[in-house]
Amino acid sequence: MAQDSAGSLSPTQKRASFAYSNESRRRSVKAPDEGPFVKVRSVFDICKQVRGFVEMVSNVWSWTAATTTPFRMSLPGLVRVSVGIETFAVPGFLLQELENAADAPLFVPPWPTKASPSTPMSSGGYPSVTSSVSSSRVQDVRIQYSTPYFSQILLLVKMRWLLRLHCACCELDYRVCSLKNIILGMQFVVLQQYGDAECDNIFDTKVSQHIGSFLNLDSMFDDIVDQLHRSLGTSWRPFLDFVASCDPTKAVHASLIDSMRTPKVVPTDGLAVVIDTIFLANFLRQSMNCRASRLRDFHEDCRQFGIAALDFPPLHGARDLLAWATARTKPTLANRSKVGKNETEKLAQLDAVLLAAALELASPEIIASASEVAESKELSDEMSMLTSSLTDGHRGKRPSSPDSPGSTAGGPVGGRAIPRDRPVPAVAILEAAMGCIHHHDTFPIGIRERLYRILTEEFFLTRAQIQSLATASTQNIDGKRLSHSVLLHMVDTEKSRLRQYRCDYFVDTSHCTAPPLVQSLSEHGKSPKYLKHPSLDITVGCCRPRARPNSAPASTGQRRRP
Repeated sequence: MAQDSAGSLSPTQKRASFAYSNESRRRSVKAPDEGPFVKVRSVFDICKQVRGFVEMVSNVWSWTAATTTPFRMSLPGLVRVSVGIETFAVPGFLLQELENAADAPLFVPPWPTKASPSTPMSSGGYPSVTSSVSSSRVQDVRIQYSTPYFSQILLLVKMRWLLRLHCACCELDYRVCSLKNIILGMQFVVLQQYGDAECDNIFDTKVSQHIGSFLNLDSMFDDIVDQLHRSLGTSWRPFLDFVASCDPTKAVHASLIDSMRTPKVVPTDGLAVVIDTIFLANFLRQSMNCRASRLRDFHEDCRQFGIAALDFPPLHGARDLLAWATARTKPTLANRSKVGKNETEKLAQLDAVLLAAALELASPEIIASASEVAESKELSDEMSMLTSSLTDGHRGKRPSSPDSPGSTAGGPVGGRAIPRDRPVPAVAILEAAMGCIHHHDTFPIGIRERLYRILTEEFFLTRAQIQSLATASTQNIDGKRLSHSVLLHMVDTEKSRLRQYRCDYFVDTSHCTAPPLVQSLSEHGKSPKYLKHPSLDITVGCCRPRARPNSAPASTGQRRRP
């Protein structure tokens, strides 16, 4: 399908209303599980889906074009981009996306002139991707705007190019060449801290802390492009031209299976929101100590590059996160019935990402109203005490005690900010953030640390609220609540009680104290090992050990008594 307008989405373009609905959100967080071969729950499942997707695209494309792979093939069209003192190796087709999105030229020389026959140039004057598939030449360009967020901007362009690739592959055959399951699987993995693990013990944690728990978006994109390039071979350049001609806002669903039907034009607003959510979660997962980690500054740099700002779902008061956290901490029947479905945890993880973004951007939705502040007696008292102490300080009076709010005797001047300088978060928002910070195995560590730092540094909180946040950041309420030594002590105490009960009431309790081991196939049908031990007495109702035989030395000549 021909592209209606050059470039990516306009910043003022509005999505369809169903892209932000609760039904669309629930469908997007479900694990892609549409059969035994379409199941994406970890990074390894995504890699398997990528291999199958590349094979399908290569097969369909080979019906009309040659896909012979030449010898010593290298990725063509690479460009060395200089941004300040940093240098990036970027595929040329991504630079076309940046050039089309910008209102002013982004790239400045040096690169070879158009008169040079060795370097193909595009119509915009920058290096083109239409070089030979076996060429390894690299051109040099320089970005006019020096920004530390160029790596993140480049990653956003890569993710949005996947949407264009999805539209192109749906036009080939949407039933076998769609990227929808891969995109939804990437969101499923990037929202979680650890991958799911199968476990038959209800007291054990059902997470895997080392397998499929981290998704590198840059590596995943490079893997998709490299596999497509190697499978398509000499058709790589025509395939890129075909992808560049497609509109990322619409997808033509055509297939040979539905050859008797008219192809449908389906909007891609839902997938566009999912892709921006994937990038947002990956951006917020990084540490705030990094140089390029502020979402507000990133939006400003995107505006300078002419790239549309991130478009993610609304927060809606973090209702799913609050319901999930309440059901985990207060497991009543009413609370558990609200979160009985499997996608509730994923909805809570999505709300955690949206909550971190709303807090960093200071959205009006998360600010407490004046009536809510007035109803909170503790908050009102502390704000009045702080205001009065600051007023006394301006008049030349000293606070009554070093521990009073606003006192500078025990710390630096201005250690507590004036209440009117910092906004007050809503009570529901603070409870949702505290529930997220408490569960260390469910929510990513970068999201939890970002929530804690933003709340404590940019919002006005009472001392009790700050103490509760500090406790939540250090105490994990996921998994086992007790230490291993305490659990072992409980097991020993229960075994002692069972033995004492056997001696007091002459009841066999050996089956309760035996270890819960599963027999091997060779021991199937035989008695357990603990029943064959000579020191155990398995007589029912007898608590005394077996009497030893009365043996005497042979030299004494005494007979053994019967």
